[in-house]
Amino acid sequence: MGRLDGRVALITGCRRGFGKAMAELFASEGAAVSICDIVPLEELRRDVGAKIEAKRGKVLCSQTDVSDEAQVNSMVESTIDEFGTIDILVNNVGIGGPTKKTWELTLPEWNRTMEVNLGGTFLCTKAVVPEMIRKNYGRIINFSSTIVKSPYPYRTPYATTKMGIIGFTRILALEVGRHNITANAICPGNPGGERNVEVLRDLAAYLGEPFDSDAARERFVEMRERGVLGGKYLVGEGYVEALISHMDVAQMALFLASDEAGSITGQDINVSAGASIW
Repeated sequence: MGRLDGRVALITGCRRGFGKAMAELFASEGAAVSICDIVPLEELRRDVGAKIEAKRGKVLCSQTDVSDEAQVNSMVESTIDEFGTIDILVNNVGIGGPTKKTWELTLPEWNRTMEVNLGGTFLCTKAVVPEMIRKNYGRIINFSSTIVKSPYPYRTPYATTKMGIIGFTRILALEVGRHNITANAICPGNPGGERNVEVLRDLAAYLGEPFDSDAARERFVEMRERGVLGGKYLVGEGYVEALISHMDVAQMALFLASDEAGSITGQDINVSAGASIW
């Protein structure tokens, strides 16, 4: 018997990384999953949907831009038509945004990051909550980042949206609690995946420095093999920071989506191998 038997989960941003891990894990725990991404639909079906179906899971795939209200509403309606309801919403979609000093940003660059990261979370929540209120049950899981707790430069739009997610989650939790709905945020650390390589590549390009993608990947391998919990704070003793895995985050999301976490709401929870400790 799975921990999510009979539940329906809508998870955004499932082509790779945390979203893919959550979609596969939730399905394996008995949930019917509605998944989306901005990539071509056939790509999402091939790389994620087919794997879930091969294990006899129930999955609905859609190509959705979460910053577009009409597309979000259509996705939610299709999910309810297919599975009857939505019990769990995971707002995972996020873009890295530009790598620049704050005063060098253009307004369109700023706005696009806001529209996807904050706007997408708002639109999906706005579309799903009425169904959760109707049934007096729901689990909402938003995605922030440890960048808001251990900041670094040139990432102003991204960091602003991720801090905004925490504020959004806390107020939402107060508003929906009377309807037996919880709202929490996960703050992932560094998984050392391709997205992290892309961020480092963009930073090097901005600073005019050379960048070796293979060397970056090898560094992540070293961190995975030699890292220790809290290693970020122990560099003087020769330790390196440990990486998290996508499944580490998926397991936390599974817990927050389950009945076991029914009294946990309004929280921002680090999954960072000790890289952030507040």
